[in-house]
Amino acid sequence: MSDSPGRSLPRAIFPAIFLVLVLLLCSLTADAFRPAWAALARKDAFSPALACNPQPLADDIILPMPCGLSMAFRLVAVPARGLLWDMPLRPGLDDSAQPDRAFYDRRYSAALSAPFTLTDLPGNWRAHAPRGQYFFYLAAKYEISRLQWRAVMEEDCPPPASLTAEAALPVTDISWYDAVEFTHRYSTWLLQNAPEALPRFAGDSRHVGFVRLPTETEWEYAARGGQHTGSQQLLQEDFFVLPPAASKADYAVYRSESGGPRPEGPARIGSRKPNPLGLHDTAGNAAEMVLDSFRFSVGGRLHGSAGGFVRKGGSFVSGDSEILPGRREESPFFLVDGPARARDLGFRPIISGINTPGGPRPQQLLTEWQQAGERPAHTAAARDPLQELDRLLALAPDDASKKNLHHLRAIIKENNIILEQQKELEAQSLLRTGVYMIETIRNYASRRLSLQSQIESMQRDRATVRGKALEKLAQILDTAQRGLARLDTSLENSLTFYRSKVEDGAGLDIQALAAARQTLERDFGGTDPFNRDMRQNLGIFLRHMELQRAGKGLARAPMRQEILERRFQ
Repeated sequence: MSDSPGRSLPRAIFPAIFLVLVLLLCSLTADAFRPAWAALARKDAFSPALACNPQPLADDIILPMPCGLSMAFRLVAVPARGLLWDMPLRPGLDDSAQPDRAFYDRRYSAALSAPFTLTDLPGNWRAHAPRGQYFFYLAAKYEISRLQWRAVMEEDCPPPASLTAEAALPVTDISWYDAVEFTHRYSTWLLQNAPEALPRFAGDSRHVGFVRLPTETEWEYAARGGQHTGSQQLLQEDFFVLPPAASKADYAVYRSESGGPRPEGPARIGSRKPNPLGLHDTAGNAAEMVLDSFRFSVGGRLHGSAGGFVRKGGSFVSGDSEILPGRREESPFFLVDGPARARDLGFRPIISGINTPGGPRPQQLLTEWQQAGERPAHTAAARDPLQELDRLLALAPDDASKKNLHHLRAIIKENNIILEQQKELEAQSLLRTGVYMIETIRNYASRRLSLQSQIESMQRDRATVRGKALEKLAQILDTAQRGLARLDTSLENSLTFYRSKVEDGAGLDIQALAAARQTLERDFGGTDPFNRDMRQNLGIFLRHMELQRAGKGLARAPMRQEILERRFQ
């Protein structure tokens, strides 16, 4: 060893250096693991990190666990513009690979929000939150491993000598009640040993976040990619968008129908790539329990009979169609010999909280409720019916009349709330239509330009060919010119349809339009060329609607020119 070329350190320094290194190593590891884990320092020993966070990311949220272990979580952000608003979702599958399973898996109407606002999150978590109006919960990054299970459920920490690579496998062969008990014990341990690790509601010293099983909607939203997946992709994709040349086998441990080795058991947690949210093994490996009871999906809604619990994501014994996030399977709570268990069934918890904490939240909820549905449902109405009812209430001669008027007012208010939500969804649909119609017009124009260039080239070639070659060229030219005419018709029809959407958009409710705009800007927030194009299209469509609203609508020619000038400038 030398500190510069040609010079050696004195031998007496080696013992001192060795002692410093030992002391430094001890200081770094003393707080990370309890003394019982010291034997794990052997070169060939099992590492607890493999069972806790084998694929760490800078924006992971790490919570402590008993025995010096930890659990990694990912922040899940749900867009909603208020505490009493939520995100409409359509969980399930559009087309099941097995038609006779449609009443299991068919998409149904649902909604999702979350209890935590940005101010409820610990300060070091907020840097991981996306910008915009969101509500939050946390999802475990991995399925619960066997080591994590033992640390929470057993009285003593497992001795290091008993640990092997199997400790990093997902825990399975447990009942739904066992999983719920795990969340109970872990929440209790956190409150007693690391209360600062849990989110707390701003201004509320009593209520705190807690660990529980996810609802089916919470699980499916996170498994599809959460806030990193646009609402259009949530509707269109049965898995999540895979990178070029990637396959499901890169993300899931399962029995692929395309061949390859068939796993006989689960793999260690995190052995495959994460989904867009950063969660591992939401497809395959171990199927996962959720909080909800299973209900059939019939007519776009969930059936009224609540059965066993829902298991999601498929497992190592599942095929291609069984690992899709929208797949819905029922598991019994009990069998004849007691609580049901399965060798391929595990779970991942989430961190959530109550919807009615203290602090400023009750007043915020009341204010939102008082404002919700108070605007006239039909802005063109001569008089606001709620204001008219308020006037009648002030003049009501007796309590019975007031009670009837209050009942009528509540019905109208609820109807207005439904109409407000419908207006926002309609605005989103209209904006998407306009954005995609701009792209359609550009595509027709691009195809027309290419075909026109080919026709001009063939017309020049006519002067140099003779005989049958000329006849063949004439036939090709005729076909091309008829194709050009069809493209002209399609282009003009598309522009006509687009103009009608501009006119429809000019009449949209201003607040609904603003909320829909925020949704699309978030959905098209990517940096790839497609999303950049979509954001530009949205800007053009909004400009055309604003001109129409102001009575300055564009004629066909300048509207077409503005749409096409970016593509062909």
